[in-house]
Amino acid sequence: MERTNRVLAKILEKAMDHGVSHWSLKFSDLELDEEYATHFYPCVKWLEDEGLIRVGAYARTMGGIANGSIENISLTSLGMTVLGTEIEVGGKKEPLSKAVTDVSEGRVDYHRIGDAIGGLIGGVIKSIGN
Repeated sequence: MERTNRVLAKILEKAMDHGVSHWSLKFSDLELDEEYATHFYPCVKWLEDEGLIRVGAYARTMGGIANGSIENISLTSLGMTVLGTEIEVGGKKEPLSKAVTDVSEGRVDYHRIGDAIGGLIGGVIKSIGN
């Protein structure tokens, strides 16, 4: 899960940086070792399936497990809401977006970021449904 969580954080950080705009994401943009490549497309798909991001197109190419690019990723309103939600990290509250950035940059332990994101999505969806 460590690798998955690191890739999730890197993708979300890039999406936060670019906002709603035309852009391409390649595995090399994440600045991770090749051992993370197998997680690239599955993590993008997971974030899309969970409703955090919208993807314009998948432009996969032959020659490697993470070759190609993802076109026009943008955070959804749910993604923005989830990233703005405050979570408790090390006894203090901070927005999930800061935790994502810290994980992406390797400044904090990333064992639970996927669980935090999943739990927040469930909570936000439940509160929206009521």
